[in-house]
Amino acid sequence: MSIETTGFPKMDFVLAFLRLLKGVTVYPKEHPLISGSLETILKTVRGVRGEGHGLIISVNRGFLFIDGDRVEITPENYSFIRSIIQIFDDLGVGEMEFLPYDISRDRLYRFFKIIALPCSGFEDLLRKMDRDGIIGGIFVRPALQAAEGSLRSRAKKLYFQTLALVRRYFQGDRPVPLVKLKAVATYMADILQQSEETLLSLTVIKNYDDYTYNHCLNVAILSLGLALRLGMSKKFLVSLGTGALVHDIGKVTIPPEILNKPGPLTDEEWLIVRCHPVSGLAFLLRQWGINTETSRMFPSVLEHHLELNYSGYPEFLRSKSPSLLSRIVHITDFYDAVTTPRVYHKKALSPVDALDFLVNNAGKRFDPVLVKAFVYMIGVYPVGTVVKLSTGEWAMVVEKPPEAAPLDKPVVAVVASDEGKPLSPRRVNLHEEPVDVVGVSEQSPWDAGLNPTQLALALSEES
Repeated sequence: MSIETTGFPKMDFVLAFLRLLKGVTVYPKEHPLISGSLETILKTVRGVRGEGHGLIISVNRGFLFIDGDRVEITPENYSFIRSIIQIFDDLGVGEMEFLPYDISRDRLYRFFKIIALPCSGFEDLLRKMDRDGIIGGIFVRPALQAAEGSLRSRAKKLYFQTLALVRRYFQGDRPVPLVKLKAVATYMADILQQSEETLLSLTVIKNYDDYTYNHCLNVAILSLGLALRLGMSKKFLVSLGTGALVHDIGKVTIPPEILNKPGPLTDEEWLIVRCHPVSGLAFLLRQWGINTETSRMFPSVLEHHLELNYSGYPEFLRSKSPSLLSRIVHITDFYDAVTTPRVYHKKALSPVDALDFLVNNAGKRFDPVLVKAFVYMIGVYPVGTVVKLSTGEWAMVVEKPPEAAPLDKPVVAVVASDEGKPLSPRRVNLHEEPVDVVGVSEQSPWDAGLNPTQLALALSEES
């Protein structure tokens, strides 16, 4: 969506931005210089047209951009623009976004006080924003979003940085501020908007030993992709993505001998497992408290195992319809879980069989409208599907087709000959080659003797 502003003089905004940076450490917010600059910023931000979208000021390759338009450098404004670019570089920030909703003069003033004082980088900035309660209306994104390199390489870097962040949060090694999880969620949504297939292709990455962390990240990516297809607002996307990243946090309370038990659970053990949504909500309430921001993301934690037909758990919520946010996470949580081998569920479903189950239970266990949108997003041959090619070779789908390509023309990794003899994997874009899919295996990639994670990562280096 193109963002429009009414009567938006870019240099007025730049000058107000710079005056605040220079003045907030000296003057109170009632001072005419500060008050006038705050008013200019607020008026500009509130003039943005577009539900859920805000005004973005960014730095990329030494240039300043406002709302995607590069600010022309002249002899008169050179020093002003260079000062702002230097501040961004010092903070490790690539973008700042100001949303019309939930932004106040006081919050804006406190934000500028933070960025005007020395910070030791992006992590320190997020900690200070979290400490001062600046978790809504203003988003900052790291400079890596504006760094050189392909979108695919940036998506892969984001995936593993986020995986480390989720692991750190679940293990409780170091505190993870809510504002950082929200920043990650907005960044994932941005990449999905630019190239849905690039980030979705990484959801085939599975780690047997770190299942819960990988699972939460993959669920967040799939959920954000689905919500973007439905045209959800940025406010909704941030709440959805953040909640999905921690939707299984209640599992930290389950004893490992139950969570990783290879055999069937007893009734008592199953009862403990079914308590993890409530335990997760209690955990997050202790961590972050209840406020406007957190209340929007909590349904994905508490309700993600509720069924559309009023079954599922926790049982005391069966009488109410799950929220839209939790209905999305319910679908993506199921899909990623059943297509992943685990210690207690070693035979994973093939992606095609998992989609068939969703379709057959649409309107019963799962929201039928969301299931339909999810099937369109995942594609005819979902990532991880083992297929037979018209060349006689066997391959695994590693990336769905780009938006303009036919749905039956994914990117594949050729892995075996017609007789099943292993081949050195090679990446083939069926949209660009005279090769078709002529058959689909009922096996998951693991049952077919493949390692989807290694294939996805190795072939992403070739692209």
